[in-house]
Amino acid sequence: MKKKTRKLTEPTRRIVWAKSAGRCQFQNCNIPLIGHLVAGNRGANKGYVAHIIADSPDGPRGDKKLSEKLENDPDNVMLLCDPCHREIDKENPDKYTAALLLEMKREHEEWVQTVLSAGPESRSHILQFSATIGANRTAVPIDECTRAIMPRKTPAATTPIEIKVRGTHFADDDPSYWAMEIANLRHQIEAQQIKHRMEKGEIRHLSVFGLAPIPLLIEFGHLLSDISAATVYQLHREPQGQGWKWAEDEPAMGLQINKGRPGPEKVALKLSLSAKIDDSRVTSILGEDISIWEVTCPNPHNDVMRREDDLSSYRRLIRHTLEQIKEIHGPEAKLSVFPAIPVSCAIELGRVWQPKAHLAFDIFDQSGPNGFQCRHRIES
Repeated sequence: MKKKTRKLTEPTRRIVWAKSAGRCQFQNCNIPLIGHLVAGNRGANKGYVAHIIADSPDGPRGDKKLSEKLENDPDNVMLLCDPCHREIDKENPDKYTAALLLEMKREHEEWVQTVLSAGPESRSHILQFSATIGANRTAVPIDECTRAIMPRKTPAATTPIEIKVRGTHFADDDPSYWAMEIANLRHQIEAQQIKHRMEKGEIRHLSVFGLAPIPLLIEFGHLLSDISAATVYQLHREPQGQGWKWAEDEPAMGLQINKGRPGPEKVALKLSLSAKIDDSRVTSILGEDISIWEVTCPNPHNDVMRREDDLSSYRRLIRHTLEQIKEIHGPEAKLSVFPAIPVSCAIELGRVWQPKAHLAFDIFDQSGPNGFQCRHRIES
């Protein structure tokens, strides 16, 4: 007669629940199963303890020798939600081998151990900023943010701090869009009281994720300012599955600066990282009597910002470049910025800018067949 999992001893059940942190151990499920036990609602307990190698040779993944030997071994038992339990034992038992389920259990328990071993200094508030890009509404999924910051950081709250700029019916190629959305952005930043909460110690660290038009991202960074206790992340298109997590084993991108000629009070700074920007596109707007500076890399492309160290190098280079432009061209120079940069670089440009150390600047943004258009101005 087949033995039931209800005959597992209570100590074994407790070990399985503890090692899983009360969450489903099926790969990429991770839903909480404890329910409202604190409130005394035991009926909300949605967890199932399930054998990997069945406790009977006739059960799923059963074995004549191992079933009896491992029937009460916590290393042979997973915690699952009802759909995942049905999936492995009733709907597709042949698909889920013992080796595959053991690997799921190992990965989940290793993840739980990593998270719970981190101290208070590892806690970071996830800050998400999103706005409409063209005809597309953007979003930053919280689970992707969580994967990106771990294991070095752990979420300080179950919900992120959200800044969503989506209230206008104007598209981002409409001049009215920029004034309204920047006002909306400023209002939301003020409402969240991020700086005040950091000063009070309520927020120790920010993990920043942004998807929005470049001028809005620069203003977003400007409003955050150069808060040292913040890490900015970048969405990666390739390889699939990397998401927002920084790569660790790729070569440096090789940033470089091309200085403009001294003399003119009118200065353009091209940021050619996602794509090259030809000088003629700048002079067609600002005229020939202009000094053109450029921050670039050997191979500009859309997925160029891969490493966190490269973003740090970019921050240092941008700060140095802005200082040099003011020193060489004087405090009355008129600076225009032409960005073709990843979202993380746009945020960091706004963060490093300092009103006393750097020139105010106009931001030009590509607007379809109309070329670059002046969209916003960064000033004190």
